[in-house]
Amino acid sequence: MKTAFIFPAFVSEFIGTESEILHAFSENFQQKLSETTRITGDDYMEFSLDDPRFTGDELRSQIISYLFGCSLSDELISRGVKPDAVSGYSMGLYAALYSSSVYHFEDGIRLIEKAFAVSRAAIEKTRCGMGSVIGLTKEEIENIIVRAGLEAEIANVNSEHSHLVTGDKSDISRLLDEARKTGALNVSFLPLETPYHSRLLKKTNDEFSRFIRKQISLRAPDYPVISSIDQTILKTSEDITKELTRNLYESLNWEKTFEKLLSMGITRFVECGAGKSLQKISRFIPGDFKVYPMNKIDKLIF
Repeated sequence: MKTAFIFPAFVSEFIGTESEILHAFSENFQQKLSETTRITGDDYMEFSLDDPRFTGDELRSQIISYLFGCSLSDELISRGVKPDAVSGYSMGLYAALYSSSVYHFEDGIRLIEKAFAVSRAAIEKTRCGMGSVIGLTKEEIENIIVRAGLEAEIANVNSEHSHLVTGDKSDISRLLDEARKTGALNVSFLPLETPYHSRLLKKTNDEFSRFIRKQISLRAPDYPVISSIDQTILKTSEDITKELTRNLYESLNWEKTFEKLLSMGITRFVECGAGKSLQKISRFIPGDFKVYPMNKIDKLIF
């Protein structure tokens, strides 16, 4: 049975037992909290799922997601559950690359911090955001954007009727209202102020690329890494540098990424991260497969 590790981005809803699950397996998570405290100068040893200082802060929540993904993949691999391929959903890319030994743990933290800094600088004082639209097709959403002349675009195709949108915050609000009127089953704002996967962040390319080339040592992946942008297999350091830079401003297609993994014979997906957002998304993707969120991985290990 072929296995893929898939890594979520921001966790909007925790299961509630993630820390306990990781502590039960090993001291790996606690060690990474300590290491992150050293790297960032911020006290991650105080992390709690109930503490909004971590879960409600955009940068810290990215780092926490990275911590969970790295800790869980480390533990699985150490126990003999190794992936035949990996892929990261949006900012889950950083943990996906770590899990495939592309760089050291500290490098992933530095990449997340730099990506956040250049992204915030790119939009300056512009108010931006992201939203979710469920129940409309890509074409229907794009028609709304064109008809209303909105500074908005589709950031990610989760499935045929599930999409993330990004852009100017007021225009995203209008887009969500129009989508609701058009017949969307559900629309919602995401707790993000950065327009990830938007052309608004295109200007991050040069600075972030220079940072990667000068500051981060990359190596060829131990396991195939599937791009969530164009579904190619990332094989070289140049491939990975381009993927990291494009990941900030190019749209993603998780549906096609999942289909690519299925075409490789993957039937078992392990969601390496907190929550179970990727399992929920997968329910709308046809195929004979199973997704294991963190609270179900005991079925793989024991």
